[in-house]
Amino acid sequence: MKKIILYSFIGLSSMLYGYEPSVYGAGDIDSANPYGLTKTEQAVLENKKTVQMLYNRVKEQERKMEGLTTVIEGQNKEILALKEKVSVLSKQVESKQEDANKSYSFLLELGEMIDNINNSYVSRDELQKILGGSRVQSNNSASLDTSNTYSMETNSADNYRKGIQLFSRGHYSLAKKHFLQALSENYKSAGSNYYLGESLYYLQDYKEAIAYFKQSASLNDQASYMPILYLHTAISLDRVGEKEQAKGFFQYVIDNYPNTKSASIAKKRI
Repeated sequence: MKKIILYSFIGLSSMLYGYEPSVYGAGDIDSANPYGLTKTEQAVLENKKTVQMLYNRVKEQERKMEGLTTVIEGQNKEILALKEKVSVLSKQVESKQEDANKSYSFLLELGEMIDNINNSYVSRDELQKILGGSRVQSNNSASLDTSNTYSMETNSADNYRKGIQLFSRGHYSLAKKHFLQALSENYKSAGSNYYLGESLYYLQDYKEAIAYFKQSASLNDQASYMPILYLHTAISLDRVGEKEQAKGFFQYVIDNYPNTKSASIAKKRI
């Protein structure tokens, strides 16, 4: 009887032990689900959670910073590429400016040379008196024949280009025809008017030259040839007797283009 009671007690104790929670995990703050914590351990656990949250935020910011760094590096490369392009374009502009300055100097020198020729120019009537008229008449006929058989270019660009070539060689009458043709087709109107004015200027048709100079300036007053245009306008006005207007143009060249050869010439003529 006693043995039966003893065995029953042992069995009941085993069953109760199986349902009792283990006390060995209590107070473990590293556990996934800690329990049985003291106030101090609870505070430590809260701090641990806060530190982990801050750590996660820092890592997230680091990832964002890495992304921004990549973007900035890409933009820096683009900026460097743009700087290189700007440098190349600047060199091209400088080269074109040098070419324009050379062309400008050439036109001025050509103008001075032709002005000198004009100053010592012998008129057709005077030449006829000297030579008796026969040779001059013969030459005039030849010129007319050449003019009658002379052909224009087939398009505006070629006429304009041919006109400049003829102008640079001193063939102003032929050059004028090409520029008139280009102008009739509205090709480079500002330039065509300018070169027409220049051709007429060297042909000593100053009144007509002034009209074309004025039209050219109204179309484009920023062209590289403007100092020459204003200078020759002033000289043309002087030649047709408009002395006061001529002085105004000479002064305009001096004031607005002080470091040019045109200004130097204007100072001598004012």
